Amino acid sequence: MKPYKKIIFTGWGTGGHITPNISLYNYLCETQKYDAMWLWERDSMEEETAEKNNIEFHEIAAGKIRRYFDFRNFYEPLKNLTWFFESIYYILRYKGDFVFSKWGFVSVPVCLAAFVLRKKIYIHESDATMWLANKITSKLATKVFTSYPLSDKKKYIHSGHIMNPEMLDSVRSLSKEENQQLNVLVIGGSQGAEKIFENLIKILPDCSDIIFHVILGTNDNPEIKRNLLKYTNVKAYWFIPQSELAKLYILCDIAITRWSSTLWELFYFWVHAIIVPLKAAGTHQFKNAEYFHEKYGSDILDEDDNLNLELFRKLQMYKPLRKCDLNLEWFLDGVKKIQEEII
Repeated sequence: MKPYKKIIFTGWGTGGHITPNISLYNYLCETQKYDAMWLWERDSMEEETAEKNNIEFHEIAAGKIRRYFDFRNFYEPLKNLTWFFESIYYILRYKGDFVFSKWGFVSVPVCLAAFVLRKKIYIHESDATMWLANKITSKLATKVFTSYPLSDKKKYIHSGHIMNPEMLDSVRSLSKEENQQLNVLVIGGSQGAEKIFENLIKILPDCSDIIFHVILGTNDNPEIKRNLLKYTNVKAYWFIPQSELAKLYILCDIAITRWSSTLWELFYFWVHAIIVPLKAAGTHQFKNAEYFHEKYGSDILDEDDNLNLELFRKLQMYKPLRKCDLNLEWFLDGVKKIQEEII
């Protein structure tokens, strides 16, 4: 029997944009039979993820669209023309029913090819401000799903974030025992989180009565991990799989973080967030932080304004805080809403 539908995935760059594709695929396959193919660049995190999940992967190359002067702007867009025809070839060869795109310049030629072939196009925007690639592909899209409320246009659907159903495998109860000491999760992600870790190390000598769980997200700086592990109240990890990450979310009372996907995961596991937006990443992290500050009372710290001192002050202020409940009632709403539209 042939699969009910065939999905063409395209999505780029960080785990926070790749994991939702896998989460959606796993959830869809629980209810109906689907098959998937992933179009992206060779030797990428996307290729590795597709291989681990037994998803067919094909490599194509595209040129990045830069909104500043760069000599590469004169020749790299030509790659998009090549990728456009490659995308048409793979969509036709694979007989894809629709494209699901998360983010990234590579998604533009794929979505354009799907539009020319009259295939349905679904995109999901994880941030409170839409990136350029998604702004372009949203004009071609059948439906635009968003984690944040971005537009009242008919084809925009505020689905909420795409959460990984596998995370619920670790949940045995919607309540938890109260921690004897404050447990803090520090999760900066792979992009530019060194500043958070370096400032945390400065205050650790004065935070011996707090337990820290630090996820580095990259093994590029072993010195940071060595410095963290000098303290007996610190546990440091390079990476944590999503199923194991849920256990830390259940355990921890507050978190120090910076990025969108983690903010939603913290929200569902009822972990108070101290957000340190990365200035080098542009405005989207600030917009995400502002939304969570206004709606859920999260704290926002400036990475360049005495960050170690401000972190210490917040940790001392929240030292009595203990989490006793989870907030999983709406955990799967995002994938459920997307499933309804796709089916």
